Amino acid sequence: MILFVGCSFTWGAGLQFEYLSKKRGWTSDEINAINPPKSHLEHLDYKCDEYRKKHHYPNLVAKEMNMGYGMGKLGNGGNNYEIGKILHHTSTELAGEDAIELVVIQFTDWTRSCPEITHRADYGGTDNIDFLSNNHIRKIITTQIDNINVGCERLKSKWIGWSWRNDFAQILKTKNPQNFIPLYHKGKEYDSMEELIVVDGDWRFDDFSFQHKDKLRICDVIQGVDDTHLSSTGHKVIANSIIRRLK
Repeated sequence: MILFVGCSFTWGAGLQFEYLSKKRGWTSDEINAINPPKSHLEHLDYKCDEYRKKHHYPNLVAKEMNMGYGMGKLGNGGNNYEIGKILHHTSTELAGEDAIELVVIQFTDWTRSCPEITHRADYGGTDNIDFLSNNHIRKIITTQIDNINVGCERLKSKWIGWSWRNDFAQILKTKNPQNFIPLYHKGKEYDSMEELIVVDGDWRFDDFSFQHKDKLRICDVIQGVDDTHLSSTGHKVIANSIIRRLK
């Protein structure tokens, strides 16, 4: 069995919008009206959710590898601290059953729920010139990776991981090369999903006003939609990269 953990990218957020646009003719305005946090994607109907589960990369990987799979979290969203907690909890629940052969981790933005940002005043605030220096950021990211690694060790499972953000990817690639998943697209290798969406040297992953020619994001597929999650094409890129790493 493969366990997949991550954030909204792993869950497949935004794939429901593809279904609503293609199958039900929803406009970009109608889709934007329900785009989180305006509503919960978990509340959409059965067919929307089935489309998500069919096209998100965990299902594509498991199908190709002919393995069962599970999601570490039922709902949408997540952060690296939560991933660590999920792994620790799962190891306790399974109590050494060795049911999980592999954990595939999608590391999200390291700033999410980071206590050193949430409680910045406790770390000297804006008067502390070392606050979030490059060395400090590296330490935070390294701690997040180490915590997740310990969770996988408790599960007695091997793990591999890829990163949405490039700053995280560079540390993961250097620190844990044996666990790192490079991303492959059109014959080129990339360190992160963010690195794939580059125009004139600038990362444009979060820019929904820009439409990438390869249609890797929802906003690339449905013009006018304010959503930069992966499209079904983007999920295929991730799935194929993981499969290539495994094979």
